[in-house]
Amino acid sequence: MEYIAPIFKTAAEARKFPVAAINSFHWEKDGYSRPESYAAVFGVEGEGIHAVLWSFEDNLRIECTKRDDPVYTDSCLEFFIAPVEGDKRYMNFEVNPKGVYLSQIGEIRENRRFIKEFTDLKPVIQPMSIEEDGKTAWGYDILLPCEFISALYGVDFKLGECTMKGNFYKCADSSVTPHYGAHFPVTTAALGFHNPDCFGNIIFRKA
Repeated sequence: MEYIAPIFKTAAEARKFPVAAINSFHWEKDGYSRPESYAAVFGVEGEGIHAVLWSFEDNLRIECTKRDDPVYTDSCLEFFIAPVEGDKRYMNFEVNPKGVYLSQIGEIRENRRFIKEFTDLKPVIQPMSIEEDGKTAWGYDILLPCEFISALYGVDFKLGECTMKGNFYKCADSSVTPHYGAHFPVTTAALGFHNPDCFGNIIFRKA
């Protein structure tokens, strides 16, 4: 399982990148939905890692208002990634349509810690909307600057050609139409999306 993420010299050049469908749905019951959702990742030299996620979701739920609220209960798009070779800790970013986000770090689901405990630096999140074929999607662009990753992991992080582990998700635990979608399929509901054994390869290559 892999996704090829291009690395561009500047953000202005970042116009074409592969799109990953978030279409593997899990733990479904009556009343659950399957919103059409997508993700894309690319790098910018000297800047960091961008992820763009969007969903043509109906019945939006937007209740969380503060950083690290339980955003997964809202309409939520999530990006999990382990950016540093040799370090099993991965970051999870869970974001609602207003750009409110939950962010943690750890090796597994248990004992995760909030990223704000380690650094005052933050990801850059820009909410967005997309019009396509008469439909409207909500989404966001998240930038993980190199300086942010360096401070969080205690390394001098520079983005180059490499392979990272990660996944993209769509959920809405407390929506009137709940759902649990992933790009790379996951397994047990006990682990949920925090299932690093099911992460795929995100392969960064120069464009």
